[in-house]
Amino acid sequence: MVATLAKINKADLTINKPLLFIFLSFLILTGCDEERALAPIAFNKANTLQLQYKCPDVLPNIGGDLCGLYSVPLNWLSPKADKINVFLRAFPLPKTDKNESNGQLWLLDGGPGASGATFSDPKFVDLVHGMGWDLFIPTHRGVGFSNHLNCNINYQPLDEMFVQICAPELINAYSDNLDWFGAVGAAHDLDYLIRANNPNKVPVVVMGTSYGTFLTQRFIQLFEGTIDAAVLMSGISLEPKFEITANEQEKTLKRMLLKCDEMPKCAALFETSAYQTATDLIVNDAWQMCEFTKTNPQSVSFIIGSLASNSALRKDLPLTIKRLNNCDKQDIVKLQKTLTLIQKNQQRQNKQLFQFNPLMLHHQIFTELLSKHTSKRKQALLPQNPLLMSIVETYINLQHAWPTQAPPISLPNTLKTKLPILVMHGGLDMQAPLQWFEEIEQQLTRANQHAILFPDAGHGTPNYTKLANEENCSWKIVESFMENRNEQLNTECLHDVKPITFAVE
Repeated sequence: MVATLAKINKADLTINKPLLFIFLSFLILTGCDEERALAPIAFNKANTLQLQYKCPDVLPNIGGDLCGLYSVPLNWLSPKADKINVFLRAFPLPKTDKNESNGQLWLLDGGPGASGATFSDPKFVDLVHGMGWDLFIPTHRGVGFSNHLNCNINYQPLDEMFVQICAPELINAYSDNLDWFGAVGAAHDLDYLIRANNPNKVPVVVMGTSYGTFLTQRFIQLFEGTIDAAVLMSGISLEPKFEITANEQEKTLKRMLLKCDEMPKCAALFETSAYQTATDLIVNDAWQMCEFTKTNPQSVSFIIGSLASNSALRKDLPLTIKRLNNCDKQDIVKLQKTLTLIQKNQQRQNKQLFQFNPLMLHHQIFTELLSKHTSKRKQALLPQNPLLMSIVETYINLQHAWPTQAPPISLPNTLKTKLPILVMHGGLDMQAPLQWFEEIEQQLTRANQHAILFPDAGHGTPNYTKLANEENCSWKIVESFMENRNEQLNTECLHDVKPITFAVE
């Protein structure tokens, strides 16, 4: 049974004119700090099966955590060949007479290329412990304290020089095993880690966020019997059609701005409409004459895309569009403040994601997320906008020069499972288009499988689903699902989620 809160009305969502915004916000982020040195962790014995070592000092100090570095096969079809290390951090539920664990929650981060460090947050750990679960955060192979996938080249911008230098290095280092640095290899690692740390066979739930949902689905296809349930949050379908994601992002932005047009005070900011103003602003060359652009290299698309993708900043989107359109001296001062907020948000995100590996982002797109037949149909699927077309075409063209274009084990692009599944998605998710949610939803046909759509939520659903009493509807539903893991799901909070609001002055 599929329980969906609401369907987005797709009528009148055709794009009249192209909108430009940050295409590579596609999954999680657009930049990261300069890579830090990853010091090795000392172990008393090789190939440990227990979390019993001090966590690296560079990680946020929360307390009560345990870390381990596990030796696993680089190629799981040749387990006696070369080995790599994968890193795991765990936060066991504090043991008291009244505090018995319900089981283990394994959290898979996004990216592709994020390490899980963002979830090493005291509030999040307390949230999971409050539900009565132990928290495990593995690091994807190729990232962070797991064996790092590296090239001696600056990863930006992505161009032919990047491929010409990086590809031979990776071939020399890994040969045919490079394709194991993806979801299939990481799924095998996860199966090993779970079995190694669950000797008592307690219930195990795997929760994936963003790219982590793609990994979770591959894991289920390979190792369904290892876990008891799964949660997919801001999900990616198994055939995401990366090359048309930009067009889907434009539709999402239009839905967001149409919500402004439906609110009298917000609509009053514009002579025509919020969406039409944004469209005209972006495609109008007169914008380049604005004094603001002389001291700020960021484009209108960058500013609009950054605000639309951020839970804390999107309330300022209509006012910012108005100020960009007016661009007088007073507006320039306010625009500069907005840009400062965007930059501070990026810096905070970069600091949290210091273990993010941008090379893994490129590798996963080339190997797993681009459609296998893009070259034959790219002209029909590419965004009609020239800038977006250029960005996507770069990936499609460079894909064929990458050392690997397919995972090591061929798996279907549909998910068929008897496991209890909970999918949660936002109707205004700029990184994971609504189309992906609908593709996953269509595959959930059992009574213990649920798909929940929050129409006003963005990427990272819980960031947008607070209730009037400051509780979070997303986590209440997750807790209900993890307790029962069957057709009984408490969704009473759905209609009490705070709707999207916009600042109008």
